Amino acid sequence: MNMENNSTPKIVVMYRVKNEERWIKKSIESIYNICSEIVVFDDASTDKTLEICSGFDKVVETHQQSNDSFDEARDRTILLQMALKRKPTIILSLDGDEIFAPNSENIIQDELDIIYPDKQVFEFEILTLWDKPDQIRYDGVFGNFWHKRMFRLTDKPVNLEISNSPYPGNLHCGSIPSSLSGFDFPVKSSAKIFHCASLDNNVRQRKYNWYRTMDPDNNMTDNYKHMIGPDGKFSGKHGYYFKKIPNELTYDLS
Repeated sequence: MNMENNSTPKIVVMYRVKNEERWIKKSIESIYNICSEIVVFDDASTDKTLEICSGFDKVVETHQQSNDSFDEARDRTILLQMALKRKPTIILSLDGDEIFAPNSENIIQDELDIIYPDKQVFEFEILTLWDKPDQIRYDGVFGNFWHKRMFRLTDKPVNLEISNSPYPGNLHCGSIPSSLSGFDFPVKSSAKIFHCASLDNNVRQRKYNWYRTMDPDNNMTDNYKHMIGPDGKFSGKHGYYFKKIPNELTYDLS
C-alpha cells in the first residue's frame, strides 16, 4: 500500500511511551503500512523502547522526557505539536502497550477513503487482553471501552492542545484535542485495538500500584479496583466475563 501518492492522506502516528519494549515493535508494525510518519514521546524509559522505535524508518522524531513532574496533558500536547510539525492530514494517537488487530489497516484505510471521507473524528474500541493473548476481559467497563484516537485536519484548527483533566497530574486526559469540530460526534471505527498492559497479573498489579500512588483518594474510579480483579463498581455485576479472540486475530505475545 503506497502512502506517498498525492491522492492519499498523510497519516502521522503519535506515540506516548514508557518502558514498552515488550509491545512497541508489534504496535508499530500493526499500523506501519498505512502511516507516512511516526513521532514518539518517551517518558523517561529505562529499557530499550526508544531504541526499538528508532529502528523504524518512518519514526522521524523522538523526544525523551527527563524525570520532570508528571503531567500527562502537558506531555501529550508536546507530542501533538511534534505530529503537527509533520503537516499531516490525519493524526492517529496510540500508546506503546496498544496493538491494532491484524485486520485493522485495511479497515482504517476504507473508512478514511470510502466509508467516512467527510468525518473528522474516529474512536476505537479498546479490547483488554487478560491472562491469555487470545482472551479479552469484557465485563463492566471493559465491555464498552471506546477512545477517540484519530482525527482529520480538514478545517486547519489553530492552538490545538490536550485539555487538562480533574485528576492529579492530569491523569486520564484525552489523547486528541477536545476543541476539534466533530469531537462530540465521532465515528465508531470497526478496527479494534488490543490493550496489552493487563495481560499478566504482575503487570496489572504494578500498574494498579502506580495509579494508587498517583491518585490515592480517587473515589470516581472506585480506587481502581477493576484494574486487578472482579470487584468494584466498574467491574461486571456478576464478576469476570471473558471472550475468546479468533486465532486469525491473535498475536504471539510471549
